[in-house]
Amino acid sequence: MLGVIEFLAPTIPCGDGGTAVRATVGGVYILCRFSAECLEDVNPALRSKSALERFEASKDRLLSIAHKKISAGQISSSTVWIYTSDL
Repeated sequence: MLGVIEFLAPTIPCGDGGTAVRATVGGVYILCRFSAECLEDVNPALRSKSALERFEASKDRLLSIAHKKISAGQISSSTVWIYTSDL
């Protein structure tokens, strides 16, 4: 068992057009990275908005996906990547 997963504010904009959210998993810090394409595709009506606005509008869904990937052990180099294919 990995332990309790807790997502930490704030959401961080990334230079590639995506975003990142820090999390702790059983006291260990990891980074959840959401690709720019994922943020565009999670809600196509918001494509004209900033990455942070797109993330906030779909935050519950995106963090749920990150939670599932963390729980499944899909962590590499202390990072979980969320792509369009994960939607």
